[in-house]
Amino acid sequence: MNWLAGLSSYSYCVEMLMSAVIFMVYLNKRRNFFFRLACSAGILFLCAIFISPFFQEITNWYNWFWFCIVYGVLILLCYLCCEISFYDAIYCASLGYLTQHIASDLYIMLVYQGSIPEWNEILYPALYVIVYVLIFLIFSRRLQEGGQYGTTRANAVVTVVVTLGIVLGLSLLVKGTTAEMSGAENVTEEYVRLFCLTQVYAIGICLIFLVTQLLHRNEMRAVRRLNQNQRVWEQRRLQYELSRENIDLMNRKCHDMKHQIAALAQTKDSSSRERDFVSNVQEMIEIYDSDIHTGNDALDTILMEKGLYCRLHGIEWTCVADGGLLSFMDLVDLYTIMGNVLDNATEAVEKCAPEVWRFINVRIWKRDLFAVVQIENSYTGTIEFENGLPKTSKENKEFHGFGMRSIKAMAEKYGGTIHMNGEKGVFTLTILLPLSEEI
Repeated sequence: MNWLAGLSSYSYCVEMLMSAVIFMVYLNKRRNFFFRLACSAGILFLCAIFISPFFQEITNWYNWFWFCIVYGVLILLCYLCCEISFYDAIYCASLGYLTQHIASDLYIMLVYQGSIPEWNEILYPALYVIVYVLIFLIFSRRLQEGGQYGTTRANAVVTVVVTLGIVLGLSLLVKGTTAEMSGAENVTEEYVRLFCLTQVYAIGICLIFLVTQLLHRNEMRAVRRLNQNQRVWEQRRLQYELSRENIDLMNRKCHDMKHQIAALAQTKDSSSRERDFVSNVQEMIEIYDSDIHTGNDALDTILMEKGLYCRLHGIEWTCVADGGLLSFMDLVDLYTIMGNVLDNATEAVEKCAPEVWRFINVRIWKRDLFAVVQIENSYTGTIEFENGLPKTSKENKEFHGFGMRSIKAMAEKYGGTIHMNGEKGVFTLTILLPLSEEI
């Protein structure tokens, strides 16, 4: 057996590996990724040297067997290089294979039309590079999310079936059939036209599948975010009901205790020590007995809850709010918006060093035909924005960052907009909500 005969198959392996790499760029990498990638190139080299010549000698179905072997090895290599599920590895290898198929069919079609010479040392790699770069720019980043594809078993099976169907059916089978039709002696114009048409068809199917996957994943992300916002809304509803009950109970108890302690302080036989104790208790009760009345129950609840938290944690809290301006909003929607905003604000303030001025300012007022909700808070470090929203600082970015998206979605639900900026240690979030003529 001539082992060097396999070298001609290695260029195909390199094409396959590079096509898969463009879909690995934004995935989570395993340790020593580039070493693993080099080992992958070595494994494919061994496959080309030892396996490819073997199938060339024993079967007429060499192309079919060789394709399936490289496909299977590429799936394992994707799993070896990236920290992803096995289904994601199947998906990544399949996308790479379809990309290579687009470049290969395009090159063959141009060769048959006489547009470029066959196996030109410059045009051959240049065409592949152009196709790979375009696919990378259009699809690679948009298909993944959080360094994963999140492929299900069903999606992986569909991808395998489509890939095998396109490559084995529209490529190998069609090429073999058209080759028989062309005859061994010459290639007619009709044959070239038919052959190029099949290549255009195969390229179109590959592109349609890639576009379909992109649209499907965008739709799945939208559904997932909608479900997450719905869960946030439901959690806020339960939290609002519980907070409202607790605050009402606390206010009643504090109100009763305040009068009882005031009466106790007036007793003539109390010592100075007892009076000091009573005075301290009165100060503590004043903190909890700070009921807020803005004209909106949901707003009163969240402002009192967060204001109390700030006082107990050494955060300067100021609030000037006309809650009546927001009476058109559903109570839970309002509680959700203000809860998420103030949660983010307190979290940012608590990260500040003790010597930094730690504060939260809340203002709600009317400007022309808009209700303006503005929250300012101190922060430390830098804030990076993406699509107008601050990027989450939490490590697990896949499951965080929904608070700001929920705020934006709630504001847009009422025809409003949000604007954020952070500079000189002060983060400002402004929400504009259009008011009806009655309000």
